[in-house]
Amino acid sequence: MSEAIDAETKLKLYMLMVSRYKDLINENETRSVSEIRQRISPYSDTIKSLNMRLTEDLQPFSYEQHFITAAQRAINYIREIKTCQFTITFWLGFDEMDKLKLGGIMDKALLFAALLRSFGSDQVLVKVAKSGKTYVSFLWEGKEYMFVPESGSLLTGDDVVSVFSKDPLDYMFNDLTYENYGEE
Repeated sequence: MSEAIDAETKLKLYMLMVSRYKDLINENETRSVSEIRQRISPYSDTIKSLNMRLTEDLQPFSYEQHFITAAQRAINYIREIKTCQFTITFWLGFDEMDKLKLGGIMDKALLFAALLRSFGSDQVLVKVAKSGKTYVSFLWEGKEYMFVPESGSLLTGDDVVSVFSKDPLDYMFNDLTYENYGEE
């Protein structure tokens, strides 16, 4: 008869497994730009479900009337998801993030962008600076907003403009477009 293993020992064993197979995990978790962009699609079942949860009381939904309210709710939802920086390449699906309330910075950015797209905005962009810092920008009534998934903060006005003056933009994308500023 085998003895039960305590949680700390199990964690050490799992860490050993991950460490031993990290190269294989990294290889299998690598995604192309196209695959990453597809995650922002507003048409996945998980995004549709989250959209309905966040806008249930705003039905029938109107972009002009309800977008900014829905965007604020999405920000609050993303803030509830703990940020985890993995030592290996590892993507969480939106449904996994919703269940675990945990995700990487890029995962959170993609989820937020997908939600904004599902609310009807086609002017949502995931922006990545040369340092690797990730942001999500969107326009509302001619004003640019920038969400910082790492901290959960929302920047506007001069704060948005100053972000890339210190750390230049490397690339930006959504499910519809991709622009790379790092190539010369």
